[in-house]
Amino acid sequence: MRDDLLVPDEQETKFVVEHDPRVVTQPFTPLRERLVKDKPQLVPGLGLLQADLGQEKYERLINKIHNINISGERCLIVAESELHRTAIEREALPAIARSFQVSNIRVVSEE
Repeated sequence: MRDDLLVPDEQETKFVVEHDPRVVTQPFTPLRERLVKDKPQLVPGLGLLQADLGQEKYERLINKIHNINISGERCLIVAESELHRTAIEREALPAIARSFQVSNIRVVSEE
């Protein structure tokens, strides 16, 4: 039998990982809240994007973005999944280009 398929019995000690104080978890916050604090220069473009897309599309596509970076004409967006990335590319790229005045947009996913 393979070693990786063995399950310890009741008499064996369970393996416990020591808590690492450097690892911190935080609840997910909407994009606007994070940008106001971390990247205030992007907030006006985000407002234009919200007006351009409408509230429903904005909440579904943009507010769930994990990160956005803009440098000159380039924009990098980190989506939460491949499905989210595809939806952004299909429905929001022209609005993102207009709102942030960028011509090169790359959308990647964390998965």
